[in-house]
Formats: sequence, C-alpha cells, structure tokens
Amino acid sequence: MDTQTPSKRRKFAVVFVLGAPGSGKGTICDFLARKHSLLHFSVGDNLRTWMKANVGTPLAARIQDKLDHQGFLTSAELNPFLGLAIEEAIQKDDLKGILIDGFPRCEEQLKSWAQWPFQERLPLDGKNKPDAVLLLNVTKDNAEARYLARGRDRNDSGEKFIRRFAEYLDEGPPVERYYREAGLLIEIDNNGTKEDNITALEKTLDGSILWNNTVENQTIESVFRF
Repeated sequence: MDTQTPSKRRKFAVVFVLGAPGSGKGTICDFLARKHSLLHFSVGDNLRTWMKANVGTPLAARIQDKLDHQGFLTSAELNPFLGLAIEEAIQKDDLKGILIDGFPRCEEQLKSWAQWPFQERLPLDGKNKPDAVLLLNVTKDNAEARYLARGRDRNDSGEKFIRRFAEYLDEGPPVERYYREAGLLIEIDNNGTKEDNITALEKTLDGSILWNNTVENQTIESVFRF
C-alpha cells in the first residue's frame, strides 16, 4: 500500500565519481566526504565487504564469476544496492549528500539508472540524479602504480590491471561523454602527489558553480512514497 507523508528535508546531493582503476577515486572521495559532510559510498569496497560476509553462498559465487569474466555487474544487480545506500544516507541529518565511487562504469548501467524509478520512494528534490559527476583523469602509468601499490584485493596483479584498464577505455568514454554533454561533468587532473591533487581539486571545485550549487545546504519540501 502506498502512503504519502510530507516531510521538509534538506536538498540531498548525489554525486558520481568516475575514473580508471587506480585513478585515486577513494582518496578524493574520502577528502570530499570529510570537508562537505558527504557519505563516501564505494561500490567496489562495499561489494567486496558483502562478498566476504557471504563467501561460499551461491549468489556470492555467481557474482564473483561475473566480476572475474565480465568485469562489472549489470544494473539489475546494482540499482537496488545503490538505491538502498541512498535511502539509508538520506535518513542521516548530518549528511548533505552521497559520493558514489565507481558508478556508472558502462553505458548499460548509465541508461538503466536514468530509467529506474527508485526516486519514487526516496525523499529527493525531484531533479534527475546525479547532481554532478567528477571525472579523475590520470595516465595509465600512474594508475597502474597506484593500483598495484594499494593491494586492496589479493587477486590484484599487473595482468588484472591491464584487463580492467582496457575495460575502462572501452566502456568509460561513452559514460563520460554523456555527462559532459549534459553539463554535469567536472574534470580533475589527478596525476600528482596526494597533496598536489587535493590542492588542484579544491581550486577546480571552488571555481565550479555546478559543484557549489550541488553541495550547498537547502531545506526543501519533499514527499516520502512507500
């Protein structure tokens, strides 16, 4: 049964963060989350945590097989996962929004996200989401060095990086082009040291009207639909 309960809530920002494997998305998201009271939601990290907690189950085995051979999940598998993350984050009054790190990775995910009616049950401000998209640009050499140094997964290797980087070059540009043409893409040069990258990031975002409009705090009239 559907009910509607009016609720006055702050504007809640949804920001996608894109970039090659090893581009530094996690580091940048952690910084922005602390500075702007945003939740950093890493699709990859949260999926890995879930996989560890459900190791040995048929579903975990199917997901691992798909990741090993296809490189990414379909929207049918990801959209409910992301919708729940946004729904839970909205309930935290100290958060201004959410940074979704590593999504969308391909055109199929992008198109399905735009069509999926998850916003009907979320107290968003009625606009299409995301509000902004950050793209971290990095050279292949820098990305590979970071990827191998972080040792996030026991299966990380030079061979795996080459495969994932090739997938990114094949699947990423159409997604980036879509958001660039929509006027939502903010590009960041992330090739320097951590300190230099943060400095460059702040300079770029401070001068971005889109970003400042995205993270500003507003109270709006919304409706919960369940």
